[in-house]
Amino acid sequence: MISITKALRFTQRNHYNPCFWTALWNPDFYSAIVDGQGAAGDARKQLVYALNIKTGQIRKTSVNDVHYDKDMGVAEISREAAEDFARRYHPEEYEQFLVDNADAHYPVYIDFEEFFTGIERMSPYDVLLQVARSAKINTVWNKTELAVFVLLQQVRSHSVLNATIEWGEELGQHKFEAFITLKWLFQDPKELSRLILPLVGGRWTFFSTDKDTFPLCDSPVLVQPHSVMVALSPRLLLEIQPLVHRPVDKMPRVRRRIKKSKIDEFRRRTIGNTFREIIFGNLDTMKAWQESFEFKERVTLMKDTKKYNRLVLAEDNRELWHINALGNME
Repeated sequence: MISITKALRFTQRNHYNPCFWTALWNPDFYSAIVDGQGAAGDARKQLVYALNIKTGQIRKTSVNDVHYDKDMGVAEISREAAEDFARRYHPEEYEQFLVDNADAHYPVYIDFEEFFTGIERMSPYDVLLQVARSAKINTVWNKTELAVFVLLQQVRSHSVLNATIEWGEELGQHKFEAFITLKWLFQDPKELSRLILPLVGGRWTFFSTDKDTFPLCDSPVLVQPHSVMVALSPRLLLEIQPLVHRPVDKMPRVRRRIKKSKIDEFRRRTIGNTFREIIFGNLDTMKAWQESFEFKERVTLMKDTKKYNRLVLAEDNRELWHINALGNME
């Protein structure tokens, strides 16, 4: 927490999908990464086509201008809110907190962008980029780290983070509490293990293609009872199926061909999990998705939607806003 001053500036754009990942959806940037040439320029400046779910329109833009929320990571804390939080979460220390807090200056603020930036420096995101380049996993440990990436992206996604904050506010909680409890989650090894193990123990399949096939939406971890899907790159789709009552291969299966029915399923699930925009490097694909029945339905649904948790509940897709969604795969 820090005190605010007129000169102080907070992070205005909180990217829920990091730019070094979304830049892979620029074909030239992706090719340079796969060919081992290193990054072809600044990741944030890479251009993609963005299909907007609110307007139904396509625009060409940089990845710096998509998949972000303004001031999402900034939360104000008033004296009353701080004391209320201490009373509920640390009742045994509440009286001492009042004494220590008596001369503090309010409001104070949390800028949670540093936390997300710290997460992006962790090894799961390194493994993500390695797998996106090679379309394979070599060790169980790397598989576990990629499962951590899936969890992190689910929790910090546009839909989940917004819905969690709104849901908490309806319960009388303050915005900063969502960030603090999120930090507690990532600092609790037992809770993380509980969430990750069902993923690691599931049946993993990589669908690897020789051309760009998989667009990316703002909430890219696509959770359904029968599987979790996430596009790791425009040419690599990961699908994790729940635990089964038979031995499961430790390493992912790799499929070099993908059926049209699987691509159609991915399209439906991606559009159904979009709250802001979908990005891709090919304009013709975006136009085809724009004309699809599922997209037109989604535009109609999202047009007048103001509350994320209301939408989630209406669609009976509780995984979008439950932090422990991935642990429900049984």
